[in-house]
Amino acid sequence: MKTFVIFSILILIQSQASAKSAPYPVTCENLDACPEPVVGLIQDGKSVCTGVLVAEDTIATNLHCIPEDIRQNDASCKGRIVVTFPASRSREEQHEDCEQIKFVSSPLKDTPLTPDWAIFKLAKKAPRMHAPINTNGFSDGELVTMFKIDPTDKGTGILRKVTCPAIQNSLANPFFTGVKSPIIAMVPCETMKGNSGSPLMTASMEVKGLLNSMGTAADVNLKKAPFYHVSFGSNFACLNIPGLATASSPHPDCNKTIVSESIRGATASLISRFTDPLMKSFNADVNAELNKLHAQSKYVVLWDVDQKNKAFDGIQTRVSDVTFKPSCINFKKDKLRAKQGLQHGLVTYNLEYLEWGLEIHLDNSGRPRADLVPKKTQSNLVFSPAHLTTGQPVAFKHGSQSYTLPFCEDVKDKK
Repeated sequence: MKTFVIFSILILIQSQASAKSAPYPVTCENLDACPEPVVGLIQDGKSVCTGVLVAEDTIATNLHCIPEDIRQNDASCKGRIVVTFPASRSREEQHEDCEQIKFVSSPLKDTPLTPDWAIFKLAKKAPRMHAPINTNGFSDGELVTMFKIDPTDKGTGILRKVTCPAIQNSLANPFFTGVKSPIIAMVPCETMKGNSGSPLMTASMEVKGLLNSMGTAADVNLKKAPFYHVSFGSNFACLNIPGLATASSPHPDCNKTIVSESIRGATASLISRFTDPLMKSFNADVNAELNKLHAQSKYVVLWDVDQKNKAFDGIQTRVSDVTFKPSCINFKKDKLRAKQGLQHGLVTYNLEYLEWGLEIHLDNSGRPRADLVPKKTQSNLVFSPAHLTTGQPVAFKHGSQSYTLPFCEDVKDKK
């Protein structure tokens, strides 16, 4: 298990290539099963990514793999981007030039949970089989096939196949809650710089999305969360490009801007989905214990719930502790004054009741689970009855805590 670094990392690497139009040499790890549509690409002779052929002359990759000054529809990319179809057992390495940027996602934000894709045309039709786009989205737990090109320290790339599970309802990405959510999370899924734009494919070699970044716990404000490696992908269920990919019933968040504040709210909402179902039972249990305490203390004292909460940071699991504390003396002062010979010395009530803690745990995929954990408590309530006749606040000792309790009628009068 590996703790994340502080910032998200767009998976793009600076290569050692110096010539502007120099290609990016790529070979397949498995020469007998080299996927024809997957390409390596290099922009401006220095930064490498991965892409995929989605039509006979069309490449899909990440927006951040495109030079910043041409990240717009219909911009020319001549001489700026070169793609490499890797060598295999039956084919030689081939290179094609970029002609024009056709479609891009919205400008990138400061989080990895923003759609990140670009579609560009090649200068001519590619000599390889293309992979059609699938807009059906990703189901929870679906095993996703990723073809990624790992850069080497020699300036070359190796095309590898990995399989990663798509995990919904994880704090790694609290927005991935359904098949058509714009950004998916794959946990565990280890990727590296240079894998940006790697296609996420079905077993029948349809492209369902693109890898766009590696995740960190800081992205969801859980700086200490010990997730496994997390990778994010842009879901092609959000694409709506006539003649290439038309999604049916796209997710309402497909064009939504995701910023840090939005992530905080989504994280809290996801945790609430697991804690809220416990609250009905919890409230009933608390009321039952309050009634039990009132009866055990002979209704001399009324009780309050004392709840202390902590923010969940990814490691600290106990986020709420619920105990009880005496609140006020449940006697009318004028009736006490009329009583004669109230007992001197101390009176002790032996108390036995339950207290609770609310705990949140994360599984290895960052999905939360909430539990109410009861704790059996035994304590004593001690006071001097003779002091009640003064009409002034009276000292009570509850376990190891000391309280000076007012009369309930005085508390009500102040309200």
